[in-house]
Amino acid sequence: MKLDFVEIAGFRGFRDKARFDFPGGFVVFCGRNGAGKSTVLDAVDFALTGSINKFSVKSARGGGLEDHVWWVGAGRAEEHYVSVGFSDSGNNAFTVTRSRDRGMRSNINNPFKRLCHETLPASTSTIETLLQTTLIRDESIVALSVDLPEQQRFSAVRAAIGGLAGPDHSKRTGELLGAAKWAEEQQQYRVDDIQLQLGRFLSELTEARSAVERLPDVADALKAVASAGLELPANPRERSVWLRGYVASKNQALQRIESARAQSEVMAPELSYIRSEEAARSLEIAQTSQQNAIKEKERTEQLLAAAERADAAEKEGNVLATHLVAILEHGEHLGLQDGHCPLCAAKRTPSEFAGAIDAARKRLAERGARLSASRQAVLDASQAVATATSIFTNASRRLEEERARRSTAERALSTISRVYTDNQFSGSPENPKDAQRLLLDERQNLTRVERALYVLEASSAADRVATLRARVADQRERFDAETAKLESTHKSVQAAKQIDESSRTTANQILQEQFDTVMPLLKELYRRLRPHAAWTEIDSDFGGKVRASLNFTVGNGHNLQFLFSSGQRRATGLAFLLAIHLSRRWCNWNSLLLDDPVQHIDDYRALNLVETLAAIRRSGRQIIIAVEDAALADLLCRRLRSTIGELGRRFDLQTSKGGTAEIASTQDIVPMPHAVLRPAQAS
Repeated sequence: MKLDFVEIAGFRGFRDKARFDFPGGFVVFCGRNGAGKSTVLDAVDFALTGSINKFSVKSARGGGLEDHVWWVGAGRAEEHYVSVGFSDSGNNAFTVTRSRDRGMRSNINNPFKRLCHETLPASTSTIETLLQTTLIRDESIVALSVDLPEQQRFSAVRAAIGGLAGPDHSKRTGELLGAAKWAEEQQQYRVDDIQLQLGRFLSELTEARSAVERLPDVADALKAVASAGLELPANPRERSVWLRGYVASKNQALQRIESARAQSEVMAPELSYIRSEEAARSLEIAQTSQQNAIKEKERTEQLLAAAERADAAEKEGNVLATHLVAILEHGEHLGLQDGHCPLCAAKRTPSEFAGAIDAARKRLAERGARLSASRQAVLDASQAVATATSIFTNASRRLEEERARRSTAERALSTISRVYTDNQFSGSPENPKDAQRLLLDERQNLTRVERALYVLEASSAADRVATLRARVADQRERFDAETAKLESTHKSVQAAKQIDESSRTTANQILQEQFDTVMPLLKELYRRLRPHAAWTEIDSDFGGKVRASLNFTVGNGHNLQFLFSSGQRRATGLAFLLAIHLSRRWCNWNSLLLDDPVQHIDDYRALNLVETLAAIRRSGRQIIIAVEDAALADLLCRRLRSTIGELGRRFDLQTSKGGTAEIASTQDIVPMPHAVLRPAQAS
């Protein structure tokens, strides 16, 4: 099974649709950084897994992988999908497509099974493992090679060649071990709880025995309770409980009574004044003053009303006088008309006419004096009303103050009296000293009851001792039974540990044996790549039976991780990953994908890699590789084998002016004609 094509639209750096048809031989992608080489290989990863395994961080500030896997550059992508096609030598083909809107879909059911041997155990059959061992990236060379911790390197080998080692039961045995440990923990909780209860019963038993040893006279205690007027239950335990409740409630009641008594003591001077003759006289004087003020206020208001009515009448007459003055002036100006008055037409002599004018003027002058006097009378009456109102207000305030003083004292006295009544206290709210004496008597009585309670509780201690002894014996039996169960669960945990360790040890031993079959291939690839000039051979070192680990050594057991440079370690890691890839007997997918594997190795090791890939290509495997250097791409096209049935192809990629990746050119690498050098030599 080989890759047939990759079609991209709106994916990562490709905005517009681009299709890459892959021949069965090899494919070389060439282009500058950012031209889209890795994106084509990412499309294969994304179509099959729904993710891109080189991104360990899936979410971050500014958006995660899901926010950037589709086109986010300038312009709008018409479609968003990746489609990958597979075919085999029998022209059996299928396609896997994953789009932004519809997710994954394929023209066959479970395409993953077509890429793996169904007859082999599927201990490695996860699509992620398939991609990790098919697509070799620069990140994988670092993360999954010699820089990987020893135990994780062993797990990577297990994932790659575990199909040959048979099923791995370590997960099931681990679950059994976890269940056994959980049962042991739960049983330990039960034992601890029983032990805690047993300790509490033993403490109570010790206290009860001590109380029995100090047992006083019960008869005196009962007399003390009877003198307090209390009726106790017949049952000793109920009797103690009832007395405890009574003592607690009585203590609270005495606290409330004391608080009320203290308030009555503060109110005593005020109550003494209110009850005195002086307070009665003050109240009587205030009431008399208010009544007199009310009468005076009413009298002045009546005088004011009369003055206002007189003033209104004078004002109305004044209007008439004004008109009369105008008439007099008009008549005086006209004078007698043929011996007759110009106003009334009466016959008058000049002296009579003049005398009538003077008499009218005098009457009008008297009316003005009366108007002035009425106005002054209104002002005087208003002032008298204001004075009477002020006297009334002051008298009312003094009376209200006297009444409020009595009301406040009466409310406080009522509150104190209510507290006394609610708590069945016979003291007088107006006599704090007598109340204090009664309160002391109550406290003394309560003290005697508390002593009686202690005596009665001590008297029931003998019964408690017997009860507690029975409980302690029962609890010890439960403790012994649960402890036996705990020992049984502990043995189960030990047995589960042995089973789990045996399962892991057996699986690791089988895997070590299988890895011995891979080791010759690793050594061969190591010799071909020649990462180090001095250390020309590599060996493996397995450690641990249960938590197995894998390490690589050179020379006399030296750890190459500390001897090799960064580039040498990466070349060694590449040999390791190629060996893992070529040892996948469980895989039908006969394609090797390399994403720029020469970034950190020198030209010498790059040439060795080219020769190694040429040897792998001669085995019939499809090789798809992305490189940046155009000269290296030319060398790969010359050295990787191309046949009539399995051509090679080169894609040169570039970034357009619009910022999207695109195919700059495509070149088919046809096989060299047979005996092409002979005509050249003959010429």
